[in-house]
Amino acid sequence: MSQTGKLMPNLDQQSTKMLNLTVLQRMDPFIEEILITAAHVTFYAFNVETNQWSRKDVEGSLFVVKRNTQPRFQFIVMNRRNTENLAENLLGDFEYEVQAPYLLYRNQSQEVNGIWFYNRRECEDVANLFTRILSAYSKVPAKPKVASGKRYFVLL
Repeated sequence: MSQTGKLMPNLDQQSTKMLNLTVLQRMDPFIEEILITAAHVTFYAFNVETNQWSRKDVEGSLFVVKRNTQPRFQFIVMNRRNTENLAENLLGDFEYEVQAPYLLYRNQSQEVNGIWFYNRRECEDVANLFTRILSAYSKVPAKPKVASGKRYFVLL
């Protein structure tokens, strides 16, 4: 028991990672691995018209995951504020910038969002992983364009 009188599970890092993976796989059965975790993040949205940041209703643990189908990489936030979790694809056109403890990014919908990390080191570690994932995309030669205009990447 903890000092507050609550029964606290005593899980090592590997057990915690496996438990988190099981929970994430219930949400998305294509997830095969958790690459990195940030214990606590809060999301902000940037309004281009007013040039203002506002807090979104998204807060919780962030997981960067590898999937066995496209998109191969995503980050997911298990939201503690409501039942809607957030998932963003990490594709070749994903743009981000680090201003620790913030990671600012533009998603596929061209929305500008900010992630505040409680732990500054986790912010830097997640950004480094994003760099490695996205540089792998940039090294894969694009196949000739097909009629649909879609680009296909070699599975990483």
